[in-house]
Amino acid sequence: MDQRGAPEFILDAFADPTSVRDVVRGILHTIFFLRYFPSVLPSTRDVLGLELAYVPDPEIETLIDQRVAGLVRQLEAERHPPHHHQHSSPFDGARGGLGIGGQITVQFFEKRRRKTWYAIRGEDEVCWESWTVKVTVADPRTEGNAPKSAAQPTQPYKTQSSKP
Repeated sequence: MDQRGAPEFILDAFADPTSVRDVVRGILHTIFFLRYFPSVLPSTRDVLGLELAYVPDPEIETLIDQRVAGLVRQLEAERHPPHHHQHSSPFDGARGGLGIGGQITVQFFEKRRRKTWYAIRGEDEVCWESWTVKVTVADPRTEGNAPKSAAQPTQPYKTQSSKP
């Protein structure tokens, strides 16, 4: 059996607070579109001026919406912490003070038979690919910075992917 680790892809997304939901949904839908094996009629959606492919499957749509909603709630809580709690994000230093951050990881698994020297015993779930979407939410402090942060969100789709 192959003991190498599953390939991991890391995408950095940068968005303003009003577009973070659309940006993350667009990225996740694109990942699932690329890894969805049943035959499907491709569909596209406009996300900040980019046409992105998605899988028109209600189960996948619901799953993505639930996970994105959870991430947005987490990011909102970090943006507006209770007054008695000192805000500290692990992303502040790593992201150069650009804003708060969070991440979603998508892993794809397959079932493989577990073999012993004399018999097959059950199945193991083995990860064959992993995608991590790291999101930074830019919160412009002044009106002058708002256009700069609003123009940034589409950049990750074009250039910011890496494989460690």
